[in-house]
Amino acid sequence: MAHPQSLIILLLAAMPLCAQQWHTTVDIVHPAEVTLPESVGELLLVNNAVAHPDYPSGAFFTLMAAAESLEGSEFLTSVLETSQNSSGSLYRKQLLTADRADSLLINYQSDALLVLNQLIVHPATECFAIDDETFYACTQGVAATHWTLFFRDAQDGALHTRTLVYADTLYWESEEVSCAAAVQTLPSTDEARSEMCLYAGERLAQRLMPSVETEDRYLYDLGKTDQGMYCFVRQQWQQAIDAWSQPQRDKKTEAYAAANCAVTYELLGDLDAACAACDRALNALTSLRSADARQQAVNIRYYQEHLRGRMAR
Repeated sequence: MAHPQSLIILLLAAMPLCAQQWHTTVDIVHPAEVTLPESVGELLLVNNAVAHPDYPSGAFFTLMAAAESLEGSEFLTSVLETSQNSSGSLYRKQLLTADRADSLLINYQSDALLVLNQLIVHPATECFAIDDETFYACTQGVAATHWTLFFRDAQDGALHTRTLVYADTLYWESEEVSCAAAVQTLPSTDEARSEMCLYAGERLAQRLMPSVETEDRYLYDLGKTDQGMYCFVRQQWQQAIDAWSQPQRDKKTEAYAAANCAVTYELLGDLDAACAACDRALNALTSLRSADARQQAVNIRYYQEHLRGRMAR
């Protein structure tokens, strides 16, 4: 099974190891925490929260922060600001019915609705002495959000729902010569609420987007006549695999060529083939007795376990 994989950031440099290696990096794309169907392109953010009596604009800030954070992503977003909730109680959720969600999907020509049903922000400040001359003040803010995701199945057109509940926390700290001075440097209650609402929207957007993590990878140097490396540096991935898959002069070279194939298969997004190439490398190394061969077997086995961990996600 092929797994999506971004292209390598090519930067090769000699590494002073027992087995001569080259260093490069690869961008690993991790799936979003909240994965939407590929058919979803137009996303409508809907306000369905009762406004906080002391901070009525909180839901608006949360939704706009989410929409702005999603700019440049694969989603086209719009925001329905007027609350759909008529309950009048901050602590009682009134969820949208399937009929109402279906109507909004049609009216706004959207593929999915992300509905904010409840937003409760609570900043709390405390201050205490940490020595004879210094006071420490801290504000901790928790933004509790309840969302419903509505989307239509691309195959049968059925409406699906998913409930999302989060509690995001922010901290502000200060250290001054008096408690009053320390507290004064912290944001006011309204300022803290505002930042918490914005943060809740930004975190929601982050949960909808894949994340990218740069990781190190190493390729074995098989010598000046290494045709596989010649192709690899030119991003000719399949040609590099073909060259490294040819019969090699000895077991050590065979193992290292297979390990190079594993990294290249990973770049192509084929983690199954990468793991199989690691198996070939490890099998070749079992016949070698040198300390370096044992160490490289440990390294390759560790890399293979990393690949298997990604496949299991």
